Amino acid sequence: MRKLWQISALLALLLTAGLSIAKSGELYRYINDQGVTVLDRRVPPEAVARGYEVLDAQGRVRRTVPAALTPEERQAKRRAQAEQAERDAADATLLRLYSSVKDLDRAHARQIEQIDSLIASSETNILDLQIQRETLESRAAAAERAGREIDPRILDQLEEVDNESLRLQRLILNKEEEKLDVDAEYARQRERLKQLLADD
Repeated sequence: MRKLWQISALLALLLTAGLSIAKSGELYRYINDQGVTVLDRRVPPEAVARGYEVLDAQGRVRRTVPAALTPEERQAKRRAQAEQAERDAADATLLRLYSSVKDLDRAHARQIEQIDSLIASSETNILDLQIQRETLESRAAAAERAGREIDPRILDQLEEVDNESLRLQRLILNKEEEKLDVDAEYARQRERLKQLLADD
C-alpha cells in the first residue's frame, strides 16, 4: 500500500512538472562549468558564451544559439572575410575586363607579343654591340702592332660595350621568365573566367 502511494505521488509530481513545462513554453539546454549538459528554464550568464539550445515543451530543438567565437576564431573569420572580399573584387575585375574567353586569349597574345618584341630588340642590340666590340678590338690590335699604347678611351668603350651586353642578356632572361609567369596567370584567369561565365 505504501509503495502504491509512493508511485502515485511520483506520477503526480511528474505530471505537475510536465504541466509546468508545458505552461512555461521554452526550455534551455546548455553545458555548465563542470561540462555537464543541463536542462533548465534559464541560461545563467556564465554559460551563454558557450552556446545553448532552445527547446519546446516536447523537447524538440527550436533554435540553436552558437557559442561565442574565441579571439583566434574571430581573427580567422575576419581573415577569411577579407580573402573572400579580395576574390570577389578580382572576379568583378575579370568580368569587367573580358566579356568572353576569346577576349582574354587576345589580351594574353598581345602581352606575349610585346614581351617577344622587347626580347627581339634586345637580341638585335646585342648583335650591334658585338660588331662595335670587334671594331674596337681591331683598333686596339692595330695600335699594338704599331707599337703604340692602346688609347684608354678604347678600353673604356670596350668595358661599356661589355656591360651593356651583359645588361641586355640579363634583361632577356628576365623577360623569358616573365613570359612563363604571364602564361601561368592567364591560364589561371582563363579557368576562373570560364567558371564565372558558366555560372551566368
